[in-house]
Amino acid sequence: MLDSAIVLFRERGVAATSLRDVVAHSGAPRGSIYHHFPGGKQELASEATRRAGDSIARLFTRLVASADPAAAVDRLVDHWSGVLLDSDFASTCPVAAAALAPDDTDGARVAAGVAFEQWEDLLAGALRERGATPGEAADRAALVVSAIEGALLVSRARRTDAPLRAVGRELVRQLA
Repeated sequence: MLDSAIVLFRERGVAATSLRDVVAHSGAPRGSIYHHFPGGKQELASEATRRAGDSIARLFTRLVASADPAAAVDRLVDHWSGVLLDSDFASTCPVAAAALAPDDTDGARVAAGVAFEQWEDLLAGALRERGATPGEAADRAALVVSAIEGALLVSRARRTDAPLRAVGRELVRQLA
């Protein structure tokens, strides 16, 4: 059910995804959603956002461990471009979708904020290891996460990965 919620949030957003949609997508028995998520949509949205944030954090960790930060950003842009193109621009970042969640699912917004901070911390750590001061590393990491998330939205709206690619090239220049 969590994986189905993540897929649906990526495509529709949190507000436009109902518990009924999640049950139908997952194929789970209807009553099981309330068994596993007694807090209803609020709890499901929070847990799905945490899971999605952790998954993307693992991607960040692999990328910064295997390459310098500029190359890691380039690979991250490749990943998100693939998500956009493979879904015909129907999917984007589920954590960004949660950040836009309505008040009745504010736990998802909180989980999104935690995820964004976690991604920034991972990248900032890699930048500090390569000589950036703590302040520079934090600023650059915030720039990378914010720019990529914004470029994903623009790319989806325009139905082209060109904005994401342009932002990626500029971020790589800034980090090189």
